[in-house]
Amino acid sequence: MYQNRFFTFIKENREFRHVLLANIFNRVGDSVDTILFTWIVYSLTGSAAWSAVIFGLNQGTSVILQPLTGPFIDKYSRKRLLVLSDLIRIGLVLFLIFTYISNTISPYELAVITILTSAAESVHLPAATAVVQSTLSDETYDEGAGYNVSLSRIGVLVGTAFSGFLIAFLGIFIAMLIDLASFGISILLFAMLHENVREGAEKADRMNYIRNLREGWGYLKGTKGLLLLCAESAVLNIAVVPFDSLLAPIAAEIYHSDARMVSILSISVTLGIMCGSFFYGKIRNKNYQLLAKGGIILGGYYCVLALLPELHTPVWGTDVIVSVCSLFVGISLGTMITFVQSSFIRSVPEQYIGRISAIRYSISYCLAPIASFIIALSRSVLSVAMIFIVSGMLVIVAFAILFLLNRSRMLQRALLNSDNDE
Repeated sequence: MYQNRFFTFIKENREFRHVLLANIFNRVGDSVDTILFTWIVYSLTGSAAWSAVIFGLNQGTSVILQPLTGPFIDKYSRKRLLVLSDLIRIGLVLFLIFTYISNTISPYELAVITILTSAAESVHLPAATAVVQSTLSDETYDEGAGYNVSLSRIGVLVGTAFSGFLIAFLGIFIAMLIDLASFGISILLFAMLHENVREGAEKADRMNYIRNLREGWGYLKGTKGLLLLCAESAVLNIAVVPFDSLLAPIAAEIYHSDARMVSILSISVTLGIMCGSFFYGKIRNKNYQLLAKGGIILGGYYCVLALLPELHTPVWGTDVIVSVCSLFVGISLGTMITFVQSSFIRSVPEQYIGRISAIRYSISYCLAPIASFIIALSRSVLSVAMIFIVSGMLVIVAFAILFLLNRSRMLQRALLNSDNDE
């Protein structure tokens, strides 16, 4: 029944179908990039700190640039911006291939490529959000957002599975070729869109960049609900920094494994996120409690990852436990991500969506680079396992505080409504 509903939904929303497919292939490329960059820099340096630095540069560039890209996204053709950002990504992968073949790649060059890649993403992410909104009605957005998140995660799953396998058995070069093909297909699909952009307004508003930027910030500051959603996004993104920035060191230093464990971790979490977001529309209790419960689950997961080797289970037993726990935490993350995304889009008028999305992404990721660099510095005194234990405890505390703040806000709103009724 649910499967039939999905195919009916996709058939009835042709433009959304193109966006969905493009996002899947784009996520394949992104996931391959993530594994490639982390694995290359770790293989070059043998340093978990360098892995965290690369992750921090990626996040930091987005924080700086995304608020500045918002006005362009609202006034220029979103389809063209999406195609252009993917073309830039292809160029960067080609340069990476050249340096790899010529054996001239260094951690510093990889850092520059990471910054430029993140710069392209700072345009792509809010533009993709705006395009999704323009292809769905208010009545269909919750369902469409769930499909978009879950099927985009299928792209991440495929990219992660293939990149881990290819790096382990066929080498980095083949993984780079898969990366190129993914972005190429994404470009073709985005080019097929018949997006109804405001071409007539583009030229007239190009000189009003500063005014448009101020309007976006002004709207956000005047809407407390959006500010709270941005804060929730920021906490969620900080919470996953230890996993994202130390994925390769988890495998190498905690489990004494290789790309195989990286694939197990990434695939299981991604599969869980896909399931959680796909069935988000069936969840009745879609409120702030999702974030609190999910955060506690994530914090506990970090502690399990760090302490599991102490049980001295067989390799197959460790793989099973890691897979099940990662799948479970992924389901929780899937519902959390879709809740924040759906709530955000429902709260923003179409004319502000590009600017507010760009600002929201920047706020969401603003503390992630700081967390990543703190992790890098802590490697001089803490093991990877201890970093995950400390991170797990901090994540639980952070989401417990967020739960209390949300509960207080809901009580204040209820009291205000009660006074108005009287």
